[in-house]
Amino acid sequence: MALLEIIKKFIASHGSRMLRTNEFKVGITLEGKIINGFVGGVDYDEPKKCLERVLSSLENQYLDDIVGRATNENIAQYIFYQLKEVALHSLTVSEGEEQAVTIFQSDINFEDYPSQLHLNKGHSLLLRKKLDLAIEELDKAIELKRDFVEAYNLRGRCKKYLNRYDLALPDFLKAIEINPKFGEAYRNLGNAYYYLGKLDLAIPAFTKAIELMPNSALSFNNRGFAYFAIEEFELALKDHEKAVLIDPNYAEAHYDRSMALRKLGRKEEAEESLTESERLKQTGKDTYHDIKIY
Repeated sequence: MALLEIIKKFIASHGSRMLRTNEFKVGITLEGKIINGFVGGVDYDEPKKCLERVLSSLENQYLDDIVGRATNENIAQYIFYQLKEVALHSLTVSEGEEQAVTIFQSDINFEDYPSQLHLNKGHSLLLRKKLDLAIEELDKAIELKRDFVEAYNLRGRCKKYLNRYDLALPDFLKAIEINPKFGEAYRNLGNAYYYLGKLDLAIPAFTKAIELMPNSALSFNNRGFAYFAIEEFELALKDHEKAVLIDPNYAEAHYDRSMALRKLGRKEEAEESLTESERLKQTGKDTYHDIKIY
């Protein structure tokens, strides 16, 4: 089979945390036998015009409001979906000369993409702390797909950051009802219970999250924080140390470990752990240094 590639460029701004403007190169590929001098018998002008139409709608726009967090993957999926009638073989998006992503038709569920797009936008808005707008996008995602477990979980997180743990709780429970093996929903459920003062329910939720995600430093650290609240300092220390073992650059886990050590009278070790936490933050090596919401 022959391949036809059409390449066009556009310029747009993007960035959830730091706004920047870049030129993006988009290549679409069609596959087929050569018929009447054309790949697949298709005149080049038609797919070229379709691509130009889509890219003109993105030109000089802020991509995160259109595709969600503007990774090359999300940009590629958005353009591919807009060109769904063109019967593409593949589509490549590159930002500058160093990054390029190629996706194929099998990489997109065309039926579910509209709900996925709302999820992507909701995630981007959450990162930008536009929580009410994020919830609106996630409402739309759930309206289109009633069993969209990731959308329920993310909407619950948005409500949590609005300090509406009472409203977040049903979303996490719904996510777990749909997918009982969704570890992140259990971790978020544990946090909601914690802030509602239901520590007897928070700890089992965190334990279930750990069972499902044994390499989740966040889950161990969250459970350690809950143990600390009920003054089970040995158990808290064990969880904070596990979190640090999984992720040595997790500054908050080092800090929480120092607090548990202090309660256990191990002041020298506590000071060392506190120093490490501060070092990670000051050097920008903290795993979550540029993620204020997680």
